[in-house]
Amino acid sequence: MTPSKPAKLLHQCKIGPPSGFVAPAAVDIPLTFFDQPWLPFPPVHMLFSYDYPYSTTHFTQFVLPHIKLSLSCALIHFYPLAGNLSWPHDSYRPIIRCVNGDFILFTVAESDADFNSLSGDHARDANEVHAFVPPLPSSGAAVPLMAIQVTVFPNSGISIGFTHAHTVMDGRSMDHFMRTWAMISKLGDGNQHLSTLGVPFLDRTLIKDPNGFEKIYLKELEEFLGSDKLVTGNRSLRSKDMEMQPDHCILRATFHLNPTDIRRLKDRILLHRNKDQPSHHISTFVAICAFSWVCLLKVKESTTNELEESKNDMTSFRTSIDCRARRGTDPLIPLMYFGNCIRLLLVTGEKSKLLREDGIFVATQLIGEAIRALENGVLRGLEDDSKLLSMVEAGRNIATAGSPRFGLYRVDFGWGRPKKVEFVSTDTTGAMAFKESRKLDGGVEIDVSLNKKEMNAFASVFVNKLKAAL
Repeated sequence: MTPSKPAKLLHQCKIGPPSGFVAPAAVDIPLTFFDQPWLPFPPVHMLFSYDYPYSTTHFTQFVLPHIKLSLSCALIHFYPLAGNLSWPHDSYRPIIRCVNGDFILFTVAESDADFNSLSGDHARDANEVHAFVPPLPSSGAAVPLMAIQVTVFPNSGISIGFTHAHTVMDGRSMDHFMRTWAMISKLGDGNQHLSTLGVPFLDRTLIKDPNGFEKIYLKELEEFLGSDKLVTGNRSLRSKDMEMQPDHCILRATFHLNPTDIRRLKDRILLHRNKDQPSHHISTFVAICAFSWVCLLKVKESTTNELEESKNDMTSFRTSIDCRARRGTDPLIPLMYFGNCIRLLLVTGEKSKLLREDGIFVATQLIGEAIRALENGVLRGLEDDSKLLSMVEAGRNIATAGSPRFGLYRVDFGWGRPKKVEFVSTDTTGAMAFKESRKLDGGVEIDVSLNKKEMNAFASVFVNKLKAAL
């Protein structure tokens, strides 16, 4: 695999909420049963790229001080991100401990890499972007929750790479934080404009656990971490070792579905519905999930003999469902809740049916039924989520990350909308990443990370499937 070209380190510092914001006594935020299953997983990496046709000197003199100040202001509202994850001897569950003086490690670097190529949609070596997201320790008695790296590509662009522990927040919360930071940077006084996005709701005691999900998750966490404790008595934390496959180059590329494509996909799906079948609204999310599932399944069929040789005709698709403001939690969890508030949804189907001409319709039915089953109880079957997460490492199902409902392309720091937003972590998890289109309202971007043979096959299947919907 081509090694990632290193960036030149220019500056490194610690940025936290303004001094004295957090009380001298520690503030301990408990991990809920929504957070706990993610503790064993490596940090999440994301990269925001922006056009910036100015020199590095221009950036460091006129932009960098403002970026750092606005980050500190944003952390007033999102202070858990500057804290540390730990499992103290006197706590029966892991916690986020926040104290005065907490910080995020902030790095500034410079690179002479081809910015336009790195931020393109074409298939390219996935490893090339890894130099622009910062490392984050994931083992020890106290584990930091976020690190940020800003890389300047002189006279071309800027990238903001950030790495965070999934344990501290899900995708909706990540989007909320990034948009808040960007808004403060662009508009100035954060308190004056924060009402636009809403103040994050930080009280995790709101999450009630009458069904004993936490007991199940903590037992599995203890088995994973082992019984070894440090001299302090605290449990030593660690994460699973998930690395990119070393035997061949992984490529990443972005594929686009415009609003017309999505409408035609929905129309095609409806054409296969029998008259005696109930008519349900087909959301954009369900349609693109079904389309992506079938496309990737066909790729696996054309590039390996796995489907032909396997006697097991079952396949599975995994995605995440936001539990905020959904029936089944008491009390209802507000949309501004900051933390993890998602559950996994595993949908299984017969490969032979999904590979038929009406396979996208079959996939739509399966995914739609699984989502509708949660309408009267979004926590049903939640005890199995930790088992579903173990399948990420094993690569035993087709999975998604992100959501076209996030506002990632509205993260504007004052120099325009992002040229590209990428979920770098999918290079190791193998998940497909969904985002809203940066080009057209109502469109969707799909990022995939595959080997060269699979990528060529996916591009062909993707185009042919869209043509079939015309």
